[in-house]
Amino acid sequence: MTQNFLRCLMCRQFRTYFLLVIAMAFIFQSLLVFYLLAKVKDTDGPTEFGSSDSSRIQQAFVNEKEPSVSSKSACGILSKTALSAIKRATTKKCKEELSDIACRLKNYQLVPERLPNYCPRKDSVPGSSLGCFHDNNQSRLLSSYGVKLPGLTNQKCIDLCAQSAFMYAGTHNGKECYCGNKKPSLEHLLTRTYCSVPCDGQSSQTCGGVDATEIFDSGVPTRDSAKLQAPIVNGTAKIAFILTLNGRALRQVTRLLRVIYRPHHVYLIHVDARQDFLFRSLLQLELRYPNIRISRKRQSSIWGGVSLLDVLLQSMEQLLEIDSQWQFVFNLSESDFPLRSIESLEALLAANPGRNFLKSHGRQTRQFIHKQGLDRVFHQCESRMWRVGDRNLPAGIRIDGGSDWVGLARSVVEFATSPSYSNDPLLRGLKELYRYTLLPAESFFHVLILNSKFCDSYADNNLRMTLWRRSQGCLCQHRHVVDWCGCSPMVFRTADWTHLTSVMSKSTVFFARKFEAAIDQSVMNRLEEQLTNASLSYPGLDCYWESAYHRADLTPKPNPALLTVALSLAKHAISLLLQNSVAECPGLRPSRVVAITSYFRHDHYVGDLIHFEVDEKDVEFEALVKPLTKTTHLMESPRILSTLQVGSDFDPKEQIFRNRLGVLTSTSKPTVTYKWTGHINTTTASQLAHLIWFDPDDNVRAVHNVNVTDASKMGNQNLEIDHPLKPGVWLVAVIYDGKKIATTEFLIVPQAGYQSTHFETRISESQKVWEKYLPVDAKSAIYRREKALLMKKDISKFVDKMTAEYYAIQDICYKDQPPHCATIGFHDWQSCLSTDWSSFSQDPKSKLL
Repeated sequence: MTQNFLRCLMCRQFRTYFLLVIAMAFIFQSLLVFYLLAKVKDTDGPTEFGSSDSSRIQQAFVNEKEPSVSSKSACGILSKTALSAIKRATTKKCKEELSDIACRLKNYQLVPERLPNYCPRKDSVPGSSLGCFHDNNQSRLLSSYGVKLPGLTNQKCIDLCAQSAFMYAGTHNGKECYCGNKKPSLEHLLTRTYCSVPCDGQSSQTCGGVDATEIFDSGVPTRDSAKLQAPIVNGTAKIAFILTLNGRALRQVTRLLRVIYRPHHVYLIHVDARQDFLFRSLLQLELRYPNIRISRKRQSSIWGGVSLLDVLLQSMEQLLEIDSQWQFVFNLSESDFPLRSIESLEALLAANPGRNFLKSHGRQTRQFIHKQGLDRVFHQCESRMWRVGDRNLPAGIRIDGGSDWVGLARSVVEFATSPSYSNDPLLRGLKELYRYTLLPAESFFHVLILNSKFCDSYADNNLRMTLWRRSQGCLCQHRHVVDWCGCSPMVFRTADWTHLTSVMSKSTVFFARKFEAAIDQSVMNRLEEQLTNASLSYPGLDCYWESAYHRADLTPKPNPALLTVALSLAKHAISLLLQNSVAECPGLRPSRVVAITSYFRHDHYVGDLIHFEVDEKDVEFEALVKPLTKTTHLMESPRILSTLQVGSDFDPKEQIFRNRLGVLTSTSKPTVTYKWTGHINTTTASQLAHLIWFDPDDNVRAVHNVNVTDASKMGNQNLEIDHPLKPGVWLVAVIYDGKKIATTEFLIVPQAGYQSTHFETRISESQKVWEKYLPVDAKSAIYRREKALLMKKDISKFVDKMTAEYYAIQDICYKDQPPHCATIGFHDWQSCLSTDWSSFSQDPKSKLL
């Protein structure tokens, strides 16, 4: 019995010990979770990649476990925002740079704490107290801006209001800060005993009272900008133009130069380092025009990147070395076009020497700072702007910004770029600040001028106009290059002519943007007619050509699939030209693609021009080809779907595919676009339709639900698949109300050496639900199998067969000289110079004469 009792006691002790261990483990786990929650909460807040709290905790666990991205660094634990950037960066160099910046940010070594302001308001004493005033929510004396400010001190409130260009700052009830521009009336003045509540950030100091506010003079000037003087008739001023260019729109660039070129002005052109075609093509201008220079100091300029400000400052330095006489500098892009003559701009500048033309944001500064991301730290590497964390902007200065298209006086340029001013604490501090700022060119010059000796020269007018439609322009289309959402202006179209002319009536608007000849060239033609007061009659006036590829390009790298398709189309073009007479012209086998050019007429895409060589020496051709629409509407009356198309490089702002020839590969990101006719009565019918993506093996790869209620805009849906796309013919079916109403096909071009096993993927669970909507007739099934077998057997023959089905040859011409067999006389050979469509035909509007 005693033994049983002892055994039972031991069991109880063991159970107690066991329960104690479990309890301690539970407590430890709870503490760990609370620690991780606190760590996540102590980061920079939700980012563009943020999610729910549960996923944040999960991400914190991942970051702790993942050896490649440790949450600890030389400076301790980094924020979630910094870790996200470091993890997504692909190169060691970029990861190290991001880690170093995150550490410096954490240790308060990245952003100057305070900068001097050399532009105080006259007859004011910055920081001086005006007294204690009766004030409450019902009758707020400083009503322009107010905020509860943790850690409030009087100086902190003054700095905040000064930063937003408010003349007066007021502290209230220990924690509240108010800003305004109206000086309080003495009738509200109280004795100082009413302002006796200790400051939240410094208890030895008082910050107003319960119904009282202590008001201070911030010292900043009023928001009034320098008033412009009327233009001087026949007045002159020497202008330096900086053209920052990207893309391949050579003819639009040369047309802009032709309109703004004057022998007595100076032109410096910076071409993005990745755009070899544009750089190579413009170099020849230096040989003919001594006042045009092409910058050799090229950088990659991404949207919102720090490199944009570097390019401007670097270009300004070069202009100071090139010419000592210019008085103003204006920056332009290939998307700009003048609304007035350059002579009228000279007349205005002559009347306003030393003025600086910048456009402010025109809204609350605090809102601008937040929306612009100025209170965030960004770093550019790997051609991307990575968000690293949050920051406080330097105290003591006024923050402003708006447009990065400016007109600056030479004196400001000399101050901003000259090494002799490198010791100036304001200039040095701003350059440190903007080295890690998103969209720096939209703010740097504003802040520099408004806080320096040049503040009186600030004119809140950059002499430009832009077209904003924020519902389309703010669709985050730059996510691939920046950890942020930004907005871009729309391209002007002929439909905007009334708006353009109404603005042109203002005497201080000289340039407008954006223009894109590939979208709407007619509006540019009308503008030029208005500038010259003459009706244009150029050959090729309604035509536009834009390079898509040239064999001499060093960057970017050519797309092998594009060249494969282009060479196949060249074969088809020669075959159609020779018809049944191939034997008479054996030397006309296409051997190499020289160039590919997109061709537009009357503001519509006509096709692409394939310039190619053949086996016969010194003989070249150009063929006009056009992609065919492979869409079938199965419901004609009433047709509820007007548009259905698949492509890549879709621009959601302008609602067009940038990949106009439509060559897709296994690594492409296809997008389907669709537009409803408005014939659907959504009060009685379903508001949802389904987009079903079928691969070449008839497997369902994705199903998307789309809304059919909005018939005014083009809808779009991306195909998001983790695996490469299988080469062959894909199909998208649109299902509405249980019926297939339309289908469209698109081709994924195979590359040499592809193996079908690389593209084997798990079939979608919804296969059985949707496979009934595949084409079921025997002819279609046999045809699809034949194509699949041909692709496995001979890729070249497969591509030739598919290009014949997916593209149409519209015309062909020879360059320079016809082949020898052309003298036989059984064909109607034509020279490219005699056509109105070839890239070699006349186009005087795009030549700088």
